[in-house]
Amino acid sequence: MGKLGFVQVEVSTRCQLNCLMCPKSVFRNEWIAKDMEMDVFESIPFKKFRYAHLQGWGEPLLNPKIGDMIEFAREYCKVGLTTNGILIDRYVEDVLNLDLLAVSIASAGAEEHKAVRGFELEKLKERIKLVSEQDKRPKIVIATMMLRSTIGRLPEIVDLAYECGADEVIANNMDYIPSENLVGMEVFGEKPDPNVLDLIKKAEDRAKELGIKFVAKPVKLEEALVCAENPVENCLITVDGKIAPCVYLHLPTRSDYIVRYFRGRRVEVPKVYFESFDEWKNSSVRDAFEKRLQMLYQSLPMEFPALPDVCRTCYKAWSV
Repeated sequence: MGKLGFVQVEVSTRCQLNCLMCPKSVFRNEWIAKDMEMDVFESIPFKKFRYAHLQGWGEPLLNPKIGDMIEFAREYCKVGLTTNGILIDRYVEDVLNLDLLAVSIASAGAEEHKAVRGFELEKLKERIKLVSEQDKRPKIVIATMMLRSTIGRLPEIVDLAYECGADEVIANNMDYIPSENLVGMEVFGEKPDPNVLDLIKKAEDRAKELGIKFVAKPVKLEEALVCAENPVENCLITVDGKIAPCVYLHLPTRSDYIVRYFRGRRVEVPKVYFESFDEWKNSSVRDAFEKRLQMLYQSLPMEFPALPDVCRTCYKAWSV
């Protein structure tokens, strides 16, 4: 049997920042901030997966064992992580052992970036260059979030990535909306905004000119056969070592439920965890998506099996 896709590992739920769109900022009073213990990390069957991404709802470089964790996981699969970049200078040697380093940047505008993420853009660029200027280094990805307040500078993000020596830009959506105050900041919808599409096209064209890969997530809502998280092949290991279908069905809070805003409406869904990989493999969530995947191989048109209840109000299930 071949290997599974990726395992996402929440090595820390702590973070130095309070980004305006992050659930840590919204749910700060019930947030459980902690680091994954090394024995929990070593119990994860990395050999079952092709890739491990060491980040969940938190900043992975805050875990003091992150270097050991990268080294351990690399024995079995490729390894990457997403960081806010603040501690890259402290962990350069460990970061250089990664296969992929993704750095979150809110905007190419210094004031906009600081307003969203609370950290100086110039300092962040310096830290990225510490990695990009090395002879042997990981693939560097600039990860940005398309918000109404920052989308206008999307083409400039490509220039920033080129300046920093990055290899790729990924423009993500605010696909989890944890607060009513954030409703309307997303750029996706039933009918894509022509201005948003134009900015994405300009960013794509600029990336081609500079020889950088550029990927923008879809901005049109339409039901996906299987979401990008693909819980058939992939899963999340929480900071406590529990197994979840994906990061969107887990939050490190004291509540048993996740609050999300979907199409402007507040909904609550139960968190979903499994005690073992066998339990995950036999779960109803995974089974539902397996049946949906089987539609690809049907010669006659058939009705899609319904999305799992916990996924129907998740924007990832609607292609964005």
